[in-house]
Amino acid sequence: MKVFIVVALMLSSISALDQVSNLKTQVGEACDSTGYVTILEFDVEPWIPVEATSSVITIQATINQPNMGVGTISFGTENKLQQWTYEYLPVNQRFNQGTEQTFQYVLYWPTLPGNYITQVTIGGIDIPVSINACWTFSFSLGTGMNITFD
Repeated sequence: MKVFIVVALMLSSISALDQVSNLKTQVGEACDSTGYVTILEFDVEPWIPVEATSSVITIQATINQPNMGVGTISFGTENKLQQWTYEYLPVNQRFNQGTEQTFQYVLYWPTLPGNYITQVTIGGIDIPVSINACWTFSFSLGTGMNITFD
């Protein structure tokens, strides 16, 4: 009986460590979109953001519609004054339904301390452009310890 309890505790500890490890890079949550593309994973490495540095954003997504096009992936960051800055990843490519695609981008973090929200949108290739997938996360930059909000 004691062996079973020890093994169960070890397995739950390993599972918890895997979850914590994943939480270091998987941040944020999905936001409103057409749903033509589903974001499976959204990783930021390194995480936690540091002022005036950069991180690699990796987005793994599934294409849900036939002959779906991805136009531009937009990375918009809002500061405490509700001012937005944008960075763009042009893709301009069509994909087959049911395929998984991986997109990577180097995102540059702001240089001033404060609280921020970043919204990433995967835009369609057709006119009018639609938001086919959306992801958002928030973070805080400052001197000392950075605080993140999911």
